[in-house]
Amino acid sequence: MGVVTSGTWLSSFPDLTSIRDHFWLLAQNHVQTKSLSAGVYLYRVGDECDHYILVAEGCIRVSRTSRTGREIVLHRVKVGQSCSLSTAILFSGGRFTADAVAEKDTHVALLPKKSFQLAFECSPGFRQFVCADLGKRIIENVMLLEDVAFFRVEMRLAQWLLKHASEDSTPIDVSHKELARELGTAREVVGRQLKAFEGSGWVRLGRREIHVTNRRALKALLPRGRK
Repeated sequence: MGVVTSGTWLSSFPDLTSIRDHFWLLAQNHVQTKSLSAGVYLYRVGDECDHYILVAEGCIRVSRTSRTGREIVLHRVKVGQSCSLSTAILFSGGRFTADAVAEKDTHVALLPKKSFQLAFECSPGFRQFVCADLGKRIIENVMLLEDVAFFRVEMRLAQWLLKHASEDSTPIDVSHKELARELGTAREVVGRQLKAFEGSGWVRLGRREIHVTNRRALKALLPRGRK
């Protein structure tokens, strides 16, 4: 979908709304918004990075796929957040090293590179916003690295199921392929582990449905500090 100029995106960023210095107000004049339908890519591996990206509505999934086809979700950029990968590249140079796709109909605000650099250098409020948001995403990525490197698949699967299970027993709507992408493993591995959980009576499986039936047992699998 096309790019259009708009000022309505700012309502999703109260911290930016409160910044009133000249350089940030000037930068706002160069912001454009872009609408993405669900499933449309914002960028792919190898694309140039020439904008600071803010999500005003919807959600962007950022993921990396290996040569063997295994995909892992690095992070999601939700409403009121910036894309940490684009921010890092604006600082360090280079091209995108991951893919970013809209998980639902999404609206993003795009600040051109030169305008971003000027605002970052001259607007203390904007600089604080950029650094704080980037810092949060770095912490999340460190936790993801820790999970993948040190925790077994059954631990990570139990943690994911507990996080997404509702209190009213509504089943989780997810496929084995999607779960594998979330955990950074193979679909077959997820399938075997879910079958093991079902055999133990901890979950009940259906077509694109997972009913969590024993939260206590799943919680017992979590590493210390994650329970």
